[in-house]
Amino acid sequence: MSADRDRLDEELKSMKEGYRKAIEKALERVPARNGVVSLRDLWLETSLPEDLLVDTLREDGIAMPPHVMRVDLDRRGAHGRKRK
Repeated sequence: MSADRDRLDEELKSMKEGYRKAIEKALERVPARNGVVSLRDLWLETSLPEDLLVDTLREDGIAMPPHVMRVDLDRRGAHGRKRK
């Protein structure tokens, strides 16, 4: 059982690394307004689920490009309504 657990842990680590790299590449391409990238723009660029984006961004290790100071994690739509 330990070998199975180790294999699953390695697969999870590999998946997280892939998500991190995808987010970093997307951050280079999405528009930054006054150094801020919207979660919606990042979601549109990556197609990753918002919860996964938020969780990955909150973990250490995301390298922000020079033009990005932060990602706005507000999940409100374009008209100010909270999306589900």
